Amino acid sequence: MPTRRLGWAVALLTAVAAISGCIQPASTVDLTRTALAPFAVAPTNAPVVVPAGATPSPTLLVEQFILSRGEQPNGLQVWYDQPQAFDRLQGFSYMGMTGVPCVGYLLSTMANGVWQPNNGALVCADSPAAEAFAAVTYFLTSTGEPTTIVFGRVMNPAATAVAVVFNDGTSQQTAPQAGGFLVVRPDVVAATVITAINAEGNTIIPNIPQLPV
Repeated sequence: MPTRRLGWAVALLTAVAAISGCIQPASTVDLTRTALAPFAVAPTNAPVVVPAGATPSPTLLVEQFILSRGEQPNGLQVWYDQPQAFDRLQGFSYMGMTGVPCVGYLLSTMANGVWQPNNGALVCADSPAAEAFAAVTYFLTSTGEPTTIVFGRVMNPAATAVAVVFNDGTSQQTAPQAGGFLVVRPDVVAATVITAINAEGNTIIPNIPQLPV
């Protein structure tokens, strides 16, 4: 019996090591932080009760989330608000309390007529003069699907597209909305490089810095 247990433990450690080796950090982002645990909204923020067939205002859930993280939603812009499977995914930008641009996402789930925050993250630029910045993290949908999300801001008005290259060789491209961008894809992968492109197809920011969330 001890020999069988030892063999099982060795096989498990080998499998974990193989999975970990598939993700190679390409920046200061800590890819071991999966951010899959739901965040807790401050007790003072009551859940949003939604009548059947209705949705809350685009900013209400986001404002609650930002406040629960000790920030103020100054100049808040919700520039992405789309279904994500059975959930609701929002992307937003605002000015942080220290005067730097910030960006974030919020994933909410409908349960018994109430939108419940499920997962979210914020990241702010290192400097008010930052040209662009991004973050990469992961979440589980309400159906348990692991998902990679890349979100950020590009302040250069010449940028008409943001391209993300992942470490599995795939890439995705999106157009900034109000300066914000968001890319979602299944599975857990790393973003090796994020670039900004102008209308002529030229790369104007060759490597948008990735910041930890």
